Formats: sequence, C-alpha cells, structure tokens
Amino acid sequence: MKMDRRKFTALLGAVSGAAAYGRSVLPDLAAQTPSRQTAMTRWARRAAQQHESAREVTWLTHEPIEFLLRRGSHGVDEQAHYARMVEPENVKRMAAAGVQYGRIFFYKGFGLEYERAHMEQARRVADLMHSLGMKVSLYVGGTMFTETFYRETPEAVNWEQRDQWNHWVSYGMQTYRHYACPHEPAYRDYIKRVLKVGLEDLKADEIAFDNIMLQPEPHSCRCPRCMKAFAAFLKRRYPAPETSSRRFGYPDTSWIRPNEWESSDQPQGVEVLEDPVLQEWVRFRCESLANYSIDLYDYVKSVSPHTSVLFNIKGVYSFNRYWTNAVYQPLFAGHIDQMAFDTGGYNEHIDPHTGALVSQIRSYKMARRVGTSCEDAFSDDVRASVHMAFGYQKPGCVPAPLGSGAFNTFTPLIEFFREYNGRYYTGTENIADVAIIRNWPSMAYSISATYVPATLMEQVLIQYKVPFDLLFDEQLENIGRYKAVILAGQESISDSQVELLTRYVRQGGSLMLVASNGLYNEWRERRSSDPFPAEGAVGRGRVVRVPAIIRADHTEHSANGLQDPEPGATLRRGIQLSPSQWVLPKNHVELHEALVGAIPDGFTITTDAPLTTVMEILTRAESRETIVHFVNFDTENRLAPFAVRLRRERGVQTRSVTCFDPEQDDPSELNFSEDHGVIKFETPSLRTYGMIVIA
Repeated sequence: MKMDRRKFTALLGAVSGAAAYGRSVLPDLAAQTPSRQTAMTRWARRAAQQHESAREVTWLTHEPIEFLLRRGSHGVDEQAHYARMVEPENVKRMAAAGVQYGRIFFYKGFGLEYERAHMEQARRVADLMHSLGMKVSLYVGGTMFTETFYRETPEAVNWEQRDQWNHWVSYGMQTYRHYACPHEPAYRDYIKRVLKVGLEDLKADEIAFDNIMLQPEPHSCRCPRCMKAFAAFLKRRYPAPETSSRRFGYPDTSWIRPNEWESSDQPQGVEVLEDPVLQEWVRFRCESLANYSIDLYDYVKSVSPHTSVLFNIKGVYSFNRYWTNAVYQPLFAGHIDQMAFDTGGYNEHIDPHTGALVSQIRSYKMARRVGTSCEDAFSDDVRASVHMAFGYQKPGCVPAPLGSGAFNTFTPLIEFFREYNGRYYTGTENIADVAIIRNWPSMAYSISATYVPATLMEQVLIQYKVPFDLLFDEQLENIGRYKAVILAGQESISDSQVELLTRYVRQGGSLMLVASNGLYNEWRERRSSDPFPAEGAVGRGRVVRVPAIIRADHTEHSANGLQDPEPGATLRRGIQLSPSQWVLPKNHVELHEALVGAIPDGFTITTDAPLTTVMEILTRAESRETIVHFVNFDTENRLAPFAVRLRRERGVQTRSVTCFDPEQDDPSELNFSEDHGVIKFETPSLRTYGMIVIA
C-alpha cells in the first residue's frame, strides 16, 4: 500500500491544535451527557451551568473567512457565522461563561495588505477580549497564497521553495498555497512585519505558528539559497581535507551535491540512509527548520517577552519525522513555549481490533525534557486525563484546562481539572527511574525498522507503569540521575556515546540492551564487534541483555508484505508500525522482569493496577508533595481497588495520602502504612482518572 504525498499532507499537515475552535471541526462536547458520570457531583453541576451559559456562543475560529471560501468545504451560512462570531455581545457571552482564552484569525498568508481588513476586525475582538480579562492567541499561517500575495508582493515568487525540478512546493491539493524557503531572509523579514502588528497593535498573549514543517522527498527545497546553505553546513562540519575525505571520500566538501531522484516515486523505496550525503542532508534540513523557527521565536520575544510562542511541529511517533518533515524537537529546546499534537490516529484509546493501547505519552515525555507545554484536544475523558497527567505546563503559557484544548469544553472532568490546576498540575517535575534513549543516527538513518523495537519497549514501560523519561542525544549528559538506561534496537552509536554509557555503568548504573545495539557507528559504518560490555557486573553497575523484542502474532506481515500504514505518516514501503500495532510484545513479561532485575533497590513506585492503566508520578517542590496520576483506558470497566507501594525521598515524613476522584465532590483520606521510607496504601475504585497526593 502506498500513500501519495497529497494524502500525506492532508493528514499530517492538518491545521494546528487550534482546529478545536472551528464549529465544523470539534463537536460541542458539553452537549454530550457524560456517560458513567455521577450526575450530582459539583463538577457535573458546574459543567451543566457552564454549558447553559455558553449555549448561545458562536465560537471563535482561527481561520479567516477568505480561506474557507477559497478552500471550499464550508456551510452556506459561513459568512453569517463569522458576523455573529465577532459581535461584541458574542465575546461578552464567552466571558460570562467563564471562557478565559480564544484563538482568532490573524494572518493566513494572503498578504499583509489583503488581510488588513480582517486584522482590524481581529484587533477589535482582541481589545474586547483583553478588557474582559481573556487571553488572545493569534494564528499565523506558514504558506504564501499565490493568487493574492504575489499580486500584492510580486517579488515573493522568488521566495518559494523549489524542488530538484525547479518546481514550486505546494500545500498538498491546495496548489494556490506555496511554501517559502526557510533560508530566504526577505520572507522572514516580511513575517516579522506581520508579527509586529500582532504584538504591538493586537497585544497578542500567544502567537501560534502553523504549517511549520518541511516536505518529504522528492519535494525538499533545492533552490540556490538552500544549496549555498548546505555547502556552508558541510564546510562547517568537515572543514579540513582529512575530515572531508574520511566522511565522503573527497578532500573538499564543495564538490558535493545532495542526491537527486530519478522519479517522484524513488524516495518511497528508501528504507535506510546509507549514503553519507543523505545522512548529512537530513540533519541539514532539521537544523534549517529549527533555525528558521528560532529566529521567529527570538523576534517575538524581543518585541514582547511575555508573549507565548507555539509551533505546530507535533510529537514523536513510530516513524521517522526527521527524514520526512525535518522535525527534530530537541533542536527547538529553549526556543519554544508550546507545541501542538494534532495528528490524527493518536487519540488515547484501546484499539478495538488489536488491543493496542494508543496514546501521546511518548510526545508528552519528549516535550517535558525539551521544556515545552503541549497543545492537544480534550475530546474525551481519557485523552484529557492523559494530557493533564503527563503534560508539562511551562510558566507563562496559558494553563492547559483554560487554553486551546478545553477552553470551550464543559464536562465534569474538565471542571475538576480547572478547579485543581493551579494547585496540583503546575510547578511539577516528573520522577523517572529509567531513561530510554532515541539516538539521533539510529532513528534518523532508519526510515522505520529501528522504530519497531524502540516503540515496543516504550510500550512496555508505559503499560507496566515504569517511571521513565524519553531522552535524545542532546540530553545524555544527564543519564547519571537514572537507575537504568535502556537501548532498544539503537543500531548506530558513536564511540563517544559507547564510552559515556560504559562509564555510567561502571559508576553504578544499569544498562539494559534490548535487541541489537551498536552494530554501526554514528555514520552507520558497520563495526566488527559488539562495542558494549558483556552481560553481568561492570564496575559498580551491571549490563542486562534481552536478545529480541518479539512482536505479537497479529502484527506480523500481512499477505502483501506490508503493515497497515500509520495515519498520515509513512510514504514508505516496507515494515510500518501503526498505532494499532503498539501491542505489548510476546515477551513483555520477560522484558519487564529483566528491567526489574537491573534495579536492585526497586522502582520508586509499583502498583497492582492492570496493564490497561497508565501512571505518571511527579513532585511539587513548592508544597513538598508527591503526586501520582492514574488513567484507566478500559472505558468499559471500573478499576477495582489496587495496592500502591511508594518510596519517598529520605527525611520526608508522610502526613497524609489523599485521593482526588472527579466522581466525588471532595477528596478522601486513604489509610497508609510506612516502613523504612516505603509507603503502602490502596486506592479506591476509580472510573477513568484518579490523583493521589502524598503530603
């Protein structure tokens, strides 16, 4: 099965998490009676009141009316809808309903002058929202509309991305929208003019950048700007003849050109990047996109330091986004306040056909280590619970239950989150006993195969409720804080990283090697021997080896040799691992037991909760509390009471263990025992979500 580029763009290049603002995108969740929810809780009463208050609201949208009319697929009353939406009385109704946030249309890419009228309209709405105490998010699109923008700014035609055939690169089937080259300074200057209006005239609290990604091969930009930048990139990395010769066989990097494709289909047959130029090309593209975004971020902060910046770069999945979209999130660290997770197919659920537990937990783990908040939909209780449990709320950003994911969602659970957000969900840091590493060359140079063992090992950690972090190369200097580090099929490891990991073991850490690791160095040159120590004690630590991850039967190859494609993801032949295939491997018990054996003093927390339950454990320094979140994915069955064993830091005396359950008006105190720093207690029966606070 092959997915063409247009279908890919339509799926993965969907509108940002702000899609929740369009009435045609997000159903009115408040109108749905929450199933299995105690009707008389104060959360239910408040949700009903909020819903009634908001009944006459026409919700704001981030899309200008011009775009919906040009694109098509809109209702006959679209213009009337827009007229109602921007009426002052409508905005006042939002505020009266307790809404504290809204994202409004600002700049789509038609051109600054063409969009001036609706920018002025947006300014009036923004002024009113601010006067009512609401936060204003402004949408900024990332494409150029050729039919209007080029009439207004004729030179913009020279700012386009151009592929190897000197053809423009469009937004899928919307061929009137072209992507600008990330190396074109004139386009950046133009966008900064746009931003200046939003920051100074509309006083934006948040700028939301959409369409922030590059296109897959063969539609990568090969314009003269990019070729010049790539040459400089190579020269910077391999400045001397001997380093260039060692890498490419040539003494001068100026001789090198990025590979060209003989047909538009040829890249779909690539399964691994063996060619050193292609390896460098994928890194160049990732750095180009990150540097472009960082420039815009820094500009926003230079004009308005307190304005939050969102980039719709999405999360981490079980396919190679470095190669496909030039998105490597660690490069954005320190220069991003929020990222959006809006790719379809990853909503939190148990797949009805395979039993796979699907979630965005990997993305939340990544985002916390990158230091960014996350924007995601709160479209059902399980998804909302995962967001609140695992999401990091960066200071200065709109808090999660008040922002884009739930600003117009009124359900008992969301009201519970709104009540407790400032007290228990902010200012937290997760506890992680284990780190699993996604190594750059392993994940960047394998189109999909390396993602299988990594994804499935992560699935074991998620479902067995092991406190863990997901780490990238840029974060490896921090591995000393973990009791164990896991490599799962990370095939391309540099000598320096082998040494770092070996030193970590000698100093007392445990290294768990799952499947084959270190077969190649960082350039994917094959090693003649295994670079890691043999299994057993090494210095004060130990090495544990599990030779393979054995996939479950129903995820083996289908008759045509392919897996079901991941939504909006693959564009590749060969093995794929879609969310429906995130099934615990056959040897999941062995994998978990091997990890348990690698940590002699045990995990910080263990539970008897079933494998359909996930957990996150955090500390809150301000209140010296430990907070544990449990989310039940099995929506058909309540969780029976289960035992929890928790080890707190030395010297901290436990005064209370309290359970917060959105099906109860008030928290309940739990009985507990404590012995040598280990606390034992039992949770009550829970439906979907429960929070345990240990003080």
